Amino acid sequence: MGLHEELKNLEKVHDDTGVLTIYLNTDLGNGDQQNGEWKIRLKNGLKKLREYIEQDGTKDELKAYKKLADKANQRIYDVQTDMQKSFVFIASADGDIHSEKILQVPVETQFHWETAPVLNQLVEMQSEFPPAGIALVQKSDVVLIDTALGEIRDKKIFNWEIETEDWKQYEGTAAASLISSGSTQIDGFKRRFDENRQRWYKKLAPEIDKTVKKREMQGLYLVGDKEYVQELEKHLGSEVLNVIPKNLISKPDHEVINEVYEENIR
Repeated sequence: MGLHEELKNLEKVHDDTGVLTIYLNTDLGNGDQQNGEWKIRLKNGLKKLREYIEQDGTKDELKAYKKLADKANQRIYDVQTDMQKSFVFIASADGDIHSEKILQVPVETQFHWETAPVLNQLVEMQSEFPPAGIALVQKSDVVLIDTALGEIRDKKIFNWEIETEDWKQYEGTAAASLISSGSTQIDGFKRRFDENRQRWYKKLAPEIDKTVKKREMQGLYLVGDKEYVQELEKHLGSEVLNVIPKNLISKPDHEVINEVYEENIR
């Protein structure tokens, strides 16, 4: 489910007992987060909410809150090794809603106990960082990352195969292993690809455009050596949001997304 559809569903949520919403900034690149200050803010934020409910809430609210707070705290610590720039947790007392996100974009740390989810930051981020594709281009390898708010929704790798004279598509673990294994192209193959890349990129472009349309991406960020990126760009019908002349194809996905977002924010 995309964020747009998820937000629509969350906007309908109402629970008279309570809904816990947590926005937690975990950005280690932030100067005041170097020593894991998010842990202190998490502890203090949950404590203040509990004190508020103890003073003004009901016994049912307090019981439900303690259960959700414990669950949120456990989940955040369970995924702390995967933390990027922020974590969002939303859950209702009745158990109908449970949503959590590790995001590559920062948030303002906030804690809410209301009868409905507090969605203002997610709505703002959806507008600022809509679904988009990141195409990493390196000669005969093109990696397409489908992302929204720094979440990876899908990933494909297109690899030109000399034997079949066609692009072969890989997904999931097959895609990861292809990139991690590194290139084994011989010099003759490289020369042949350079000689024919205009025609071969032209053949690939409709497949990328089809994925962009199907996944309802706003457009594409093109990343890679300038000559290869420009060659592919000429044949794309999708909107190109930005061109980043860096070779990031061997970087971990979260580092790629981080660099692309930082370039886009500048």
